[in-house]
Amino acid sequence: MEYTASVRSSFGTHQVEVTAGGSHRTLDVPAREGAPGSAVSGGELLFLALATCAINDVYREAAARSLPVTAVDVQVSGWFDAPGAPARDVSYRVAVVSPAPEEDVRALVAHVDAIAEVHGTLRGGVEVRLDEVRVSTPADEASGAQS
Repeated sequence: MEYTASVRSSFGTHQVEVTAGGSHRTLDVPAREGAPGSAVSGGELLFLALATCAINDVYREAAARSLPVTAVDVQVSGWFDAPGAPARDVSYRVAVVSPAPEEDVRALVAHVDAIAEVHGTLRGGVEVRLDEVRVSTPADEASGAQS
């Protein structure tokens, strides 16, 4: 399934769109106050991606095992030491509310940790390639033209 994400930002505006398997959604990510860009950093969104992936996978895998889960809380933490530096010491905690036996829930979370797609992508390293750069002037933007 193809995933896409796009952000269009100018001073005072910030538009975020995501698509997964043809399902398109807009997200409310605020613009930075008093400056162009996002009020939420890429590092925060990366950690949010890890937390979201873990939560969704716990529910998906619990359903596949017919294991009842009523709530999941995931907290991700780590460090970015300087601009351009990769994250370090990334870890996460999972809390699950379930009437199922504790050992079954622990086995579920261990399984999710092993198969979570975003976690696996980061753990394995993935090539990220810049395909294109387009440059336009404010006049081009106003007329809808791009070079």
